[in-house]
Amino acid sequence: MNYRSDINQHSGFKLSLCAAALTMAFPTFAQQGAPAADTGTQATAQKSNQIQEVVITASKRRESIQSVPMSVDALTSETLQKNNIQQFADVEKLSPGLVLNNADGRGQNISLRGVTFDPDTGASPTVQVYWNETPISTSDAFRSLFDIGRIEVLRGPQGTLRGQTSPAGAITVATRVPNLDSVEGTINQTWGSHKLWNTQAAVNVPLIEGKLAMRVAAVYDRSSNDVHNVVNGRDNGDRARGGRISLLYQPFKNLEVLLVHQQLKDENTNYPVNTGAPVAGQGSGPTLTQGDRSSVVEGNYDFYNRTKLTSLNVTWNLDGHKLSYIGGFQQSREVDDRDQDITNVIQNYVSQQLVNIKGLQRTHEVRFESTDGGFWNYMFGLYYTKSSFSSRFTQPLAYFFPVPYGAPMTIQLEGYTAPGTYGKGTAFFTDHRFALSANDTLEVGARHQKNESYSQQYLNVFGNTTESLPKGFANQESKHWTGSASYKHTFNKDVMAYVSYAGGYRPGGAAGFVTAAGLDPNYIVYKPEKSNSIELGVKSSFLNRTVTLNADIFQQKIKNYIGRANNVYVRTAAVAGEGPGPGAGGTYPADAATGGINLNTNGDVIARGLEATANWRINPDWRAQLSLSYVDAHYDKANLYCNDTNNDGKPDNLGFAVQPGRQISLCRSSRPLADSSENEAGRLNAVLQSEYARPISNYEGFVRGLIRYTPPSYYLPTSENIPSFIPVDLYVGMRDSERRWEISLWTQNLFDRSNKGSGSLNYVGGLPGGYLISRVPQQRRVGVTLRYDFGM
Repeated sequence: MNYRSDINQHSGFKLSLCAAALTMAFPTFAQQGAPAADTGTQATAQKSNQIQEVVITASKRRESIQSVPMSVDALTSETLQKNNIQQFADVEKLSPGLVLNNADGRGQNISLRGVTFDPDTGASPTVQVYWNETPISTSDAFRSLFDIGRIEVLRGPQGTLRGQTSPAGAITVATRVPNLDSVEGTINQTWGSHKLWNTQAAVNVPLIEGKLAMRVAAVYDRSSNDVHNVVNGRDNGDRARGGRISLLYQPFKNLEVLLVHQQLKDENTNYPVNTGAPVAGQGSGPTLTQGDRSSVVEGNYDFYNRTKLTSLNVTWNLDGHKLSYIGGFQQSREVDDRDQDITNVIQNYVSQQLVNIKGLQRTHEVRFESTDGGFWNYMFGLYYTKSSFSSRFTQPLAYFFPVPYGAPMTIQLEGYTAPGTYGKGTAFFTDHRFALSANDTLEVGARHQKNESYSQQYLNVFGNTTESLPKGFANQESKHWTGSASYKHTFNKDVMAYVSYAGGYRPGGAAGFVTAAGLDPNYIVYKPEKSNSIELGVKSSFLNRTVTLNADIFQQKIKNYIGRANNVYVRTAAVAGEGPGPGAGGTYPADAATGGINLNTNGDVIARGLEATANWRINPDWRAQLSLSYVDAHYDKANLYCNDTNNDGKPDNLGFAVQPGRQISLCRSSRPLADSSENEAGRLNAVLQSEYARPISNYEGFVRGLIRYTPPSYYLPTSENIPSFIPVDLYVGMRDSERRWEISLWTQNLFDRSNKGSGSLNYVGGLPGGYLISRVPQQRRVGVTLRYDFGM
C-alpha cells in the first residue's frame, strides 16, 4: 500500500459575457499598471488616456511586456490591492487557464496550459514558483500574500533561464523593494463575512539616505469557509501570521545589494464537506446536502506550516556588462494531523494519520551578461541547488474487521525517510540575443543540468522494518540539455510578431512508500519527462495606444509525462504470456493482502491552445480588459497503469482484478489530463475586468468588477459532468485625488455561483459509507477594505 494516502454551455457564457460587457464593464485593469517602484509615474499617468507601459523581468531583463516574445500575465501591486488578492490561490482569478488548487490543506498543486500536477508523485512541479527569483516549494507558496510588488505568470516550458526547468510555466513573486530616499509605508485593513480579518502593514525607512534603506512588513490573516463538523463540533478556519524585513544597500551607483528575510506561520483546520446519510448497518447520522456545508469526520483535520525564506540579490554593473548573484535559503516544516476515515464509514473509529515533514533548500545562481545593447548581447550563468528532506508518519493499520461497519483490529504503522535523504542539481546556462536589424531579433538559449538524489523510505509494522525501495533504486541521477529560441519582427512601434520554441525537462525517480511483496521494481521507477513547445504570437496597440491586443497559439508535446495512478490493484504472481484467468475477459483476482497501491505512471501528452488579452482605455476614467485561454491537453494514446476488471483495455473500478500476464493492468488512454482530485478541467477560461472612476468634489469615486467564466468539467470518480459557473466580484468605493487612501465596499461571488456537484465514495475495510466526499462550494463574501499610504 501507499500509506501517504489522499482524499481521493458556451452559449450561456457568451450571453453573460456580452451582458457584462455592456452593463457592468468595470473591474481592475490587471495587467496594465506601472511597476511597483514607479509610483510617481503611475500617479502622473492616471489622467492619461493611454495604456501605461508594463515592465517585466520574464527574460531576466527589465523589458516592456509588449516587446517580450512570450505569453506573460503581469500583475502589479495596484492590481493585487484593487482585487483584494490576499492569498496566493486567488491569483488564478486574474490569469485565465491558471489553476491554483489548495487541495485540503496539503497536496497543493498548480496547473497551467492544461498541464496538471500531482504532488504525491514526488516529481518536480510542472509550474515552478519563484520568490524574489529563488525557487520555493509549491506548498510554501500557497500562503498569505503581503506587500507584494509584482507577480508574473510565465506560460510554457521554462527550460533555460531560471533555476528549475518546468514544462508548463513559472510564477514569479517579487516583494516590494525598499526606497532609499524617503520614509513611507502603507496600512491595509480588510473586514469581511465568514470571519475574515486581514491586516497588512509596511514601513520604509532610509538608514543612510540614498545608500541604505530598510522596509518592514507584516500580516495577520484569519478566515473561515463556514464548514461545521456535526460530529465533533469543530469549525473550519485558517489563521496566518508573518513578517518580513528587507534591506537595500547601494554604496555606489553601479552596485546594489538586496537582502530579504520572511517568516510565516499558518494553522488550518479544513474538514471536507460530506453529503448523504448513513447506509443500513453503518449507524445513525443526519442527512446532509452540499448546501449544509457540514462534515462528519470524527477526528482532527488540521494542517500546520511554518516557513522561513531568505533571498540575497547582488547586482554589479560594469562597463557594458553586469554581474549578478541570486541566493536563496528555504526552511519549512509541515505537520498534517488528519482522520483518514473521511466519510465516517466506521462510526466511533478514528484512523488518525500524523505526518511531520521538514525541508531545507539552498540555491545559488551567478550570471554574467552584456548590457551595451549592440548587435550581440549574451548571458552566461551557473546554478546550484541542494535540498534535504525528512518525512515521518504514524497511523493505525487495520488488519482485521470482525464485523461489517465495526471498528477493526489495528496495529501502529510507522514510516520514515532514511537519514541523509537529499536532492542536488547543478546547471550551466547561456542565452544570446542578436539584433539582426532594427526590426528583427533572434534569441537562442541552452541549459545543461545534472540532477542527483538519494531517497530511501522505511516502514515499520508488526515489529518488522522494511525498505520501501529495492537496492539500487534509492539513488537516482540524470543529465539533460534543454534549449530555447525565439525570433521576433517589429513591424512598427505598435505591432510585433514572434515565433518561439522552448524545451522542458523533469527528472525521473522512484515512487516512495510502496510495499507490495514480489512487485517488479520497475513498476516503482518512473521515467524522466521531456517536452517541446512551439508558440506563435502577436503583440499590438491601436488608436494611439488606447487599445492593446496580445494573442498567441501554441502546441506542446510531452514525452513520458509524469502522472499518478491511485489505488491500482496488483497481482504479483502474474507470468508473462499466461492464458486467460477465471475473471471477466480473462482477468485474475488481485492480491487480497496488497489491496490498492499508488504509483507514478508515464504517458505521452499533447497540449494545444490559444491565449488572448485585449485592453481598452475607453476614456481617462474608464478602462476594461478581457483575457481568455482555450486549451486542449490530453494523453496521446498513452499506456497507463489502471484498474481493468473486464480486460477490455479501458479503466474501471468494478472489482478487484488484474489483466492476465501483468502484475498491474495497462490501459490505452487519450483522455484529458486530470488534476490531483481526479477532475478533468474544461477548455475555455475567460476573465473580464473593468473600472470606472469619476471626480466627486475633492475625491474620486469608483466602481469596478471582475467576471470569470469557469468552464464545465468532468469528475472521474463519479463520471459526473460539472456545469460551468460565472462568479462576479464587485467593488464600490472612494479615494482621494492622489490615491493615498482608499475605502471600498465589496462583494465576491455576488450571485453566489459555485462548482456544485455530487460527491464520491470513500472505502474503509472494503465497505463504502453512505456519506460522500463533496467539493466545498464557493460562497458569496462581502466586506470592506481600507488602505492608507503615508510619506510618499
